[in-house]
Amino acid sequence: MLHFGKTTKLIVAAVAALLLVSVALVSVAATASVAAVGNLLVWHYRTLNLPAPTGPYAVGRAGYDWTDPGRIDLLSDRAGEQRELAVWIWYPASPAADESYAPYLPLAWQAAWNQEQGIGRFIQSDPASINTYSIADAPVAQNGAGYPVIIMQPGMGPAAPDYTVYAENLASHGYVVVGINPAYSSNLIVFPDGRVVRRTDEGVIPENAGADDIDKDAARIGKVWSDDDIFVMDQLQRLNENAASRFHNTLDLGHIGLFGHSFGGATAARVCKTDPRCKAGADLDGTLFSYQAEDTLTVPFMFMASEDCGSDCETMRQTFAASDSDAYFLMLRGARHFNFSDLPLRLSPLARLLFRVPGIIGSIRPQRGLTITNTYLLAFFDEYLKGDDTGLLNGTSPAFPEVEFKSHLAR
Repeated sequence: MLHFGKTTKLIVAAVAALLLVSVALVSVAATASVAAVGNLLVWHYRTLNLPAPTGPYAVGRAGYDWTDPGRIDLLSDRAGEQRELAVWIWYPASPAADESYAPYLPLAWQAAWNQEQGIGRFIQSDPASINTYSIADAPVAQNGAGYPVIIMQPGMGPAAPDYTVYAENLASHGYVVVGINPAYSSNLIVFPDGRVVRRTDEGVIPENAGADDIDKDAARIGKVWSDDDIFVMDQLQRLNENAASRFHNTLDLGHIGLFGHSFGGATAARVCKTDPRCKAGADLDGTLFSYQAEDTLTVPFMFMASEDCGSDCETMRQTFAASDSDAYFLMLRGARHFNFSDLPLRLSPLARLLFRVPGIIGSIRPQRGLTITNTYLLAFFDEYLKGDDTGLLNGTSPAFPEVEFKSHLAR
């Protein structure tokens, strides 16, 4: 899934980079030797192993289709449609010895993705060749106490699978990670019954919008995304109480965290200000628009920003400084906006170079960037959802010189 949606400037830059890649592909096809084209195909179909989770648990993955009967979907291009979400859940699992890992994308997602990308798919790894550490529908590992829950939202354009590295790692450490696929804002999602849903004009911020219109659209879409979080928390309560559910009495709903990338991170900040079920939250490089910047954070919160984010970070910095609870602001040197997703891992070497030119990704090695973000996310949620202080949040760490660390503590 190719990603758009932080700002108009980034959208334009992404399109320009993709055009450059497309030209390069056409040039290769037209002038290069058969061997060179073959090498490109070999790269596309080569096996890509995602970074291994670092926790003690095996990881399960399950998909759900949830419809909110109390909401009309304001992002749909079909009048009167109820809001429907495809939700992926990663969780600590107790699989049988002979169970195999699930694909990065299920078959229906793969087919839709290949069709959507066309020739552009060759700048990324084939989803069928990406190895995960998730086991589809494995039994939940029983720990007798229940697992804290973390709700995860993508940026505007991507979908939950684009953050598989984070979800798997957190689940391996004893969290239930609930990934929301925001219908009509994600470029592409596929429901469990095979229905393909693409983004609509109503579900995204227009590329040519002015500053005032961007803020108005962010408020309109942000309200829908915030309500998605609230609805999902309600659904998790039902899952926990349902004796027929695999998650029956396994969810510790007294310890819920939220995080997201870009618009999803900004939404997490908003929900953590307004819903008391949020006990801690994190925003990965997500500019807060006026709707999301309203009110003061009263629960622990962590911002992680890309290097030299400038005015895009201003509302994050202001919210961090005004927090009434423990707050952290981390800047990751060498990272750009989409280093906070799986995307750089999947890009070809040529595409990585081209995507660096407009600042879509940065100079930090893809796996290093994900390792750092994963480590800080885990330390943050361990401290504020489990009460386990790893010491990482006490200040600058020599293990991670790329991180510029700031905090202010309410205690």
